[in-house]
Amino acid sequence: MKYISPNGTAIIGTAEKVLATARISDIDAETGLPVYEGGTEVHWDTQETLGRNGHILFVCEDGDEWTFAELRPLTPESEPIAGPTL
Repeated sequence: MKYISPNGTAIIGTAEKVLATARISDIDAETGLPVYEGGTEVHWDTQETLGRNGHILFVCEDGDEWTFAELRPLTPESEPIAGPTL
């Protein structure tokens, strides 16, 4: 079954957390801030789906996060939406 957000926007995925390492060339001695050299190594094996109170967070095309209980089934009577819908 396909679902939409309470606002009628398409659900495009789940909220995820992935650790990464941003490459630096130095650390500023006065501020203690990194000097970035560009490039980030993503550690895909750390990916985990985020949740709220034990419920998976789904993301709509506007970037808002919703639990399954907040979603509405997409029906022929639903308002038209743009973009893909999961």
